[in-house]
This record gives sequence, structure tokens and C-alpha cells, in this order.
Amino acid sequence: MNDAVVEFLHWADAEAGLSANTLAAYRRDLADFTSFLGKRRGTRPSHVLAYLGALRRAGRAESTIARRFACLRSFYRFLNAEGLATEDPTEIIEAPRRWRTLPRVPSKDEVRLLIESIPQETLRGRRDRALFELLYATGARVSELTGALVRDYHADLEVLRLRGKGGKERVVPVGRSARDAVKTHLGDRNEPAPEAPLVASLRGRPLTRDRVLRLLREYGGDNAPSPHGLRHAFATHLLGEGADLRAIQELLGHANLSTTQKYTQLSLEKLMAVYDSAHPKA
Repeated sequence: MNDAVVEFLHWADAEAGLSANTLAAYRRDLADFTSFLGKRRGTRPSHVLAYLGALRRAGRAESTIARRFACLRSFYRFLNAEGLATEDPTEIIEAPRRWRTLPRVPSKDEVRLLIESIPQETLRGRRDRALFELLYATGARVSELTGALVRDYHADLEVLRLRGKGGKERVVPVGRSARDAVKTHLGDRNEPAPEAPLVASLRGRPLTRDRVLRLLREYGGDNAPSPHGLRHAFATHLLGEGADLRAIQELLGHANLSTTQKYTQLSLEKLMAVYDSAHPKA
């Protein structure tokens, strides 16, 4: 259980882009749930319900209970997606309260400044430029991009094949800036083998989620977007320029359109802000 929690928190930090406060809360919540389980083997829906009941009897606020349940649901969904568990004990349990947060989305200028801040005089800098250009150009999850191989990239067709959740594959376009950066990175590596990572460490190994997160913070400082933040930026900026929502769904590899629809809410919030500041009778 403890190893699974560590894996989940690494994913939540590097890929889901949760804030430091949320990560700290999730760490406490999972520690509390693990303590409640004690020596029980496996986790059943009845255990989760018993835990929620114990929180209510202890006088916890409904918002706290909702957050803890959301943490457990995210945790077990992650375990199933990663093949670390075969069942989700939260699946049949109705959430105590609708719990929803909207991601922070970097602006176009923030993404541009981040990428332009990377020095191009070194092999590492050119590698990092290719990494960030690809994340923003394709909307890939960080695990999808770090798992992409040289053979998955087709410069002549200007596309990249990605392997998403559940082993599902999709093909996404790669824009000119990203293609230029990848060409430079591959040239620095003297034509790597087709089975080699598309974006590799200086030793030719795949990058890890944590490494990508550290690189973003190195270049972007405290306000750096998470790897998943670049994925959000990809979708939101496309939608803002008039892209069809179903096309964005395909590009992101979402199984359900409802998952993609959160970006319409983000765009609506931006439109409302513009309306409030510009309309004479707003």
C-alpha cells in the first residue's frame, strides 16, 4: 500500500499538476485511510463506506469528507490505469458532494517565454527545447511522450504516434516549431536507433516524470506550469482559436467527450472576464 501511495503522489505531482497544498492534503488523507485499514487485506467498497462513516462520526465537515473521497477515487483510478490494481472499491460509491477543480492554464505568452528561456548552446538545452515543444504541440501526457520511441515519429508525415491509457494508440500532428526542435535533438544523437526514446537523457535513456517536472521548474521557476499544464494549454488554446471540441477529444485521447468539456468552461470563464471588462453595461 505504501509503495502504491508513493507512485500515486509522484504521478499527481509530475503529471496531474496538483498544487503543493493539494499534494500535502492527499498525502495526509492517504496516510489516514491506510491507518484506518490497518491490517485488512485488500480494500472493498464496504471499507471505504466505513471510513466515510467514521469521518462523519468524528464531526468532519462535508467538504473534508468530499475531498478525502475524491482523493481515494483518484488513487484507485490511478492504480487501475497503471495496472497496479484490478478493482476500484470507490467505483460504485456515490460521491458525498460534487467535487471539481479547474486546472490552471498557462497563457500563450507564458508558454512562449518558457520555451524561449531554454538556452540552445548545449545538448541538454536543445533536448529540453524538443521536450517542451512536443508537450505543447501534441497535448501528450508526460508518460505518453517519455514512452514515445524514435520509430513513432514520422517527420515526413508530420505526426507522432502516442500510446495512451489502456494501451490505446492515437496519431497526433506535430507543428513546425516542434519538428525543428526534434530534428535538432535527433541530429545531436547521431541518428539513434528506431527503438530508442524519441526524447532521451544525455545517456540515451528515457526521461522520467519527475525529471520532466524538475526541468519545468528549473526553467519556469515557482510559476512554472506542470507537464499536465502544457496539455491543458494545448487544448484550451486550440479551443480558443475555434477548434472543434470533438477534434480536441481525439487529439487528447479522451474516451468520453465529457472529459474534454471542462475546457469549454475554462474558455467561458475567459470570455466572461473579457465581457465584464469591456462591455459598458456589464
